[in-house]
Amino acid sequence: MDTIGPSPFAWAEFDADGGLKDAGAAAAIEAMLNAPGIADVVVLSHGWNNSKADAMTLYRTLWGHVISALSRKDPAHIAVVGIVWPSKAFSTDFDDSAAAASAAGQTLSVGDGSASGDLDDGQFEAVIAGVNELFGPGSAPIVAAARQAARGIDFNTASAFFQAASAAVTPPSGDPELQQNAAMFAPDARGVSPDAALGGLIPPPALSAAPGLGHVSGLGDTIGAIFNGPRAAVARALNILTYYEMKNRAGIVGAALGGTVLPGLHAPAGQRLHLVGHSFGARLVTAAASALPAHASFAFSSLTLLQGAFSHNGLSAQASGAFANVIGRPSGPIAITHTHNDHACTYWYALASRLSNDSTQGFGDANDIFGAMGANGAQKLASGAIVPDTTGQSFAPQRGRVNGFLADGYVVEVPGVTDAHNNVANPTCGKLVAAVLEA
Repeated sequence: MDTIGPSPFAWAEFDADGGLKDAGAAAAIEAMLNAPGIADVVVLSHGWNNSKADAMTLYRTLWGHVISALSRKDPAHIAVVGIVWPSKAFSTDFDDSAAAASAAGQTLSVGDGSASGDLDDGQFEAVIAGVNELFGPGSAPIVAAARQAARGIDFNTASAFFQAASAAVTPPSGDPELQQNAAMFAPDARGVSPDAALGGLIPPPALSAAPGLGHVSGLGDTIGAIFNGPRAAVARALNILTYYEMKNRAGIVGAALGGTVLPGLHAPAGQRLHLVGHSFGARLVTAAASALPAHASFAFSSLTLLQGAFSHNGLSAQASGAFANVIGRPSGPIAITHTHNDHACTYWYALASRLSNDSTQGFGDANDIFGAMGANGAQKLASGAIVPDTTGQSFAPQRGRVNGFLADGYVVEVPGVTDAHNNVANPTCGKLVAAVLEA
């Protein structure tokens, strides 16, 4: 049996369809859970890591800080399951300077003098490489159509591109977030010609940030290169496609974890289950919580979302959130960190979720219909379901309710080491997870 610190550890590695890649994984997890003295099981999920080694680094670092902060639980009696699922490494969107200008309260347009021309070969090929990485052999028709459209957008090249992309997109029923994203790839259904839809992505996006958002994020008012051309248009569409696929895949794997894998394990009755996810992994564990049968052998105790990369309305019944049924399910806390220090959630997530739709005022903030959980916390919940944000670093999460944690002071960029979005394995986040486990 493997260990992570003093805690027993096992892997659960999934393919893109939600199947376990190792036929013996379920048996190994089951044996671990039935070892003497195991009272709790913690399931950890990474976000847009691209290797098992990356996931292990995250899990070892975070769990080490959790162990240091535990005061009432013996980590030797906590089993840890590490999820591995096929996501890609995500690099900052090439439209980052558009978001920086937005944060300063400005609005960019093609005619503002900041356009610098189209993407060069290296920039475009980096986007193509990401598509190949995520979709594997299935990327060939998408990439071929993308290259053709990048040479010149007209009705035929745009139609071929959207047809290839649509073949990779299946909008899940009952998930308004993904349905909105998938609509990008069916312009005819929206009453828009394919060439107009793809051509509309040629200029840099015009964005308008809510007052104060730039100050919180610390982006300043520097405007860099803004890309404008057919390659940029195709690359923006491909970014939407890869973002969509990672969100969709996280939901598929999470539904399999909560609906099939965990319920299929024979574990001691009443063993406490804690789900912890980062970034798109937060969407994964929330999908698992949603799919977990009401009478599973586990006692579902807590859900912790560290800088979650999914809709901040995802838990809201009022907004028809895909995971509204999770509210009230764990006996312990639902804990959510959020901060506008996290540019990936505040800007890139909102940008990738909205390019096919009209812009709104308040880009990236709590009023943005495309805002992320990791930027703003849970929105549109009944007042009795959520407690006011904890703004400091003394953690006392309340059981049976959604607890927001404004993480401006500890989910921060460390220059030369990590951006804020990926800085969730720090000691303070470990202290928060420990407080959730012991609530």
